Amino acid sequence: MSPAQIAAIKKLNVVSDEGYAAVRGIALARLAIFQGEPDRAKTILTDVKKNLDQAQASTADLATKLKQADGPQDEIAAIQSGQVPIDFAVGVDDDYTVTPENAKHIDNANQHLGNGNTQKAVEELKLASANVFVTETDAKLPDLEKAVDDALAQIANQKYYEANLALMKAGDAITVRSLTENQNSPNTSSTTTQPSAAPAVKPN
Repeated sequence: MSPAQIAAIKKLNVVSDEGYAAVRGIALARLAIFQGEPDRAKTILTDVKKNLDQAQASTADLATKLKQADGPQDEIAAIQSGQVPIDFAVGVDDDYTVTPENAKHIDNANQHLGNGNTQKAVEELKLASANVFVTETDAKLPDLEKAVDDALAQIANQKYYEANLALMKAGDAITVRSLTENQNSPNTSSTTTQPSAAPAVKPN
């Protein structure tokens, strides 16, 4: 792995962590509103806004590092638009058995994962006859920040139900997509709110 690739992966991890923390915070803020604790929701959302600001401030540098590492153009374009990956999930059939014939492909897959190249890792696992499925969760940072700003404004006006509705719209900025095409894997290519949060009800 080249120094440029290492730098890109490190930067991506930082931005992804900030994005994930923001998404998690939005869910916790909705829960706080649902439990009748708007002040706690405001505190949480203030921290969420900091996470989003830090993540968005780093996207230009991340895109530059990905270019220097010869990263995929579509991923670079997504980063430049403010869309960043915040989570990955990899699954393999429980009854899969490693054999001498497929061990080489699994070793190659491990190397690709270590280099941050998920797609090549998936291709190697397919060559190893592994029934593998990989999903990626992406977040559109500008849209998340708009939802947070709207919610904070509603809380300031003591409109807590409306604040909860504003945070519900954050789900539109989060997508889960499958990076594999396998008829036996679950259908994970959809738009969803991650993680799930409280229903839109007024606090007591």
